[in-house]
Amino acid sequence: MMSPLVSVIIPVYNVEEYLDKCLNTVIHQNYKNLEIILVDDGSTDNSGDKVDEWAKRDNRIVPLHQNNQGLSAARNMGLDNSHGSWIVFIDSDDYVSENYISTMLQTAQKDNTDLVICQYNKVSNVE
Repeated sequence: MMSPLVSVIIPVYNVEEYLDKCLNTVIHQNYKNLEIILVDDGSTDNSGDKVDEWAKRDNRIVPLHQNNQGLSAARNMGLDNSHGSWIVFIDSDDYVSENYISTMLQTAQKDNTDLVICQYNKVSNVE
């Protein structure tokens, strides 16, 4: 049985300092059937360039750019361009464990649910 495609939507706005760490944790998930949609929401730093650089490194990454319209509009653009059976939202200044997506997907399938919400740890001054 083929694993379902999971669309990971990451809105990006002026997060060049955090984006690499976030994307490293997403591309190294133990669940590999991912479509990673990066929506640059009119960043004024180098975040938009980083989006394009990452897309060249991993063919699962879909780079999108729009004029600044805010977080909800960026997420909606990601949804409009997604193809997955499942959707995951990750903030661009966050990072996730390597089994984040597989655990969420297994939980949804085991419990026959449409939505899974998890806990988080708040960290500060992370290198």
